[in-house]
Formats: sequence, structure tokens, C-alpha cells
Amino acid sequence: MEDNYKTVASNIRIERKIKKCKFITSIKNVKTTEEAEKFINQIADEFSDATHNVFAFKVGLADQAITRCSDDGEPAGSSGPPALQALEGKGITNVAVVVTRYFGGVKHGVGGLIRAYGDSVREAVKEAGIEERVRYFKFSVAISYELLGEVINYLEGSLGQVKNVEYKADGVEVIGLIKPSFFTGLTAKIKEATKGEAEVEVKGDEFKR
Repeated sequence: MEDNYKTVASNIRIERKIKKCKFITSIKNVKTTEEAEKFINQIADEFSDATHNVFAFKVGLADQAITRCSDDGEPAGSSGPPALQALEGKGITNVAVVVTRYFGGVKHGVGGLIRAYGDSVREAVKEAGIEERVRYFKFSVAISYELLGEVINYLEGSLGQVKNVEYKADGVEVIGLIKPSFFTGLTAKIKEATKGEAEVEVKGDEFKR
């Protein structure tokens, strides 16, 4: 599993004039598909009078990544796919982009649109910058009181972090963070140390600079 990934360093907006058409590109770092969709809807509402609001986003890593794009009324394949390809060509993820187009009276043709949308996204990525971030699994371990110290030692010894310890009537629940590549080994250690008593559950991802 991958621990590190690249994404845009800042959320920005740029504007370009291409053949009398105005292209406004808004790009944002996102962590979930829901966050990406919310951003896309916000831009579409802000520029509701635009001719098109073309979007693309990629969230997640490797074969678990989710990608989506839309031509938003432009000729099929002329805008959304080039926008997505521009993101993937930079090797970035956890990013959403919307290219807003105001028609200026000059038709671009499919080839011209492919270049305009792709170049708009590439220019936005260049302006935003690219930075490397670290992915962590957020997980919980349910154990008895007497095993708490041992589990925390295993977690911290695997370069993990304890976020919280919740005390309950029948034991404790440790909430922790660990890089994905260490998770399987940590789980095996905890299961062995607790003779299978511990219940380990992944709660989701967290991403840090």
C-alpha cells in the first residue's frame, strides 16, 4: 500500500482568454468524493450563467482511486476527459477542478476544445504547485484494560500515533493513526499479543503534509 502521494499545494483560480472565450479554472485539494462534489456544485452555482462548467476529479490512491469527469454539454470527450488526463498526467490525486467557459463567439472545434481544457488545467496545476503528503489509516482497537499499555507500545513502535483512548464499561478503545504499509504488521502483532482478543477496525483515511 502507498503511504505518500502528490496533490496541489494550494487552492487557486486562474483565468485565460482563448479565441475570445473566457476560461476560468478553479482547482482545490479534496479528501473525499463528497468534498469534490460539493466543490463542483459550488462552482456551478457561482457561475450558473456560464456556457459550460466542465469538471474532473481524482480521489484516492492506486487501484482504489475514484475518478470522474463531465463534458457538461461540450462535444463528447472534448473537455472532461482532457481535464482529467491533465490531472493524471501530473501524477496528482485528491484534487478537483472545474473549468468554466464563457463563449465568446468563436467556435474552437473538438481539437481546439481538447487543447483549451487540457492546457487550462495544466496551467492551474502549475500555478497551484504540487506537494507531497502522507496518508494514514485511522483505526480503532477494542481491548481489555490490562492490555492497553502493550497495544500503545506496539502502535508507537510501528511509527503510529495514539489519537484518543476511550474508556468503556467492558474495556477500552484506542483510536490511532498509522501509515498503510505498517498496518498489516501492526494488526498481526496486536492479535498475537492479545491472543486474538483485540478487535481492529479501519475507520478511514487521514492525510497530512
